[in-house]
Amino acid sequence: MRRLVSSLLGLLIALSVPVYSTGQTPASPLAMRISGPRLIHRGQTLKFRVTLTNRSDKPIAVRPSVLFDDETRFTWRLTDTGGRLLQPHTYDGPLIFVCPVTGPVADSMVTVLQPGGSMEFPNVGDPSDVYVFPRKGFYRATLTYVLVPTRAIEVFPYRDPDEKPEAFTPEQKVEMIKNQPRFEATSNVWQMYLAD
Repeated sequence: MRRLVSSLLGLLIALSVPVYSTGQTPASPLAMRISGPRLIHRGQTLKFRVTLTNRSDKPIAVRPSVLFDDETRFTWRLTDTGGRLLQPHTYDGPLIFVCPVTGPVADSMVTVLQPGGSMEFPNVGDPSDVYVFPRKGFYRATLTYVLVPTRAIEVFPYRDPDEKPEAFTPEQKVEMIKNQPRFEATSNVWQMYLAD
């Protein structure tokens, strides 16, 4: 009897532990794919193509990180072939932060992806601006996108007269991004070779 109770208790504990996998987190409604250069050189600007795809059955509102203290962001991770994280750049002198937006996020910065819909996300930054490549060899890059709901968003009062109507009104986009649950999406692993 004791053995049966122990077995049942063990089974209940095992069933209550969440399952984690590599790559996309199970709760993420987005799939993210990156592609970029395979052969790189020291000092080269690394330009990556980033594609977000809505793999859920509902529309998803996404937006860039635009405010200094914004939790919504893209974050690079660079490792060597042994899985060791590269060292970050250190800079001499004072750090200067530039905030590209003063005030709330505008509805025009929000993109709504329909189920199965994809978009390319520009301006996610160069991973070599963050990390130092210690020597020539193979390196692996991944990108994580974190989306956090925000209340600091509003309908932009000025519209381009030639603006084409979208599937969602500006007011609907604002409400969607305010109520969008927090989630993370992690990209595929992209391998590069630093030649010199």
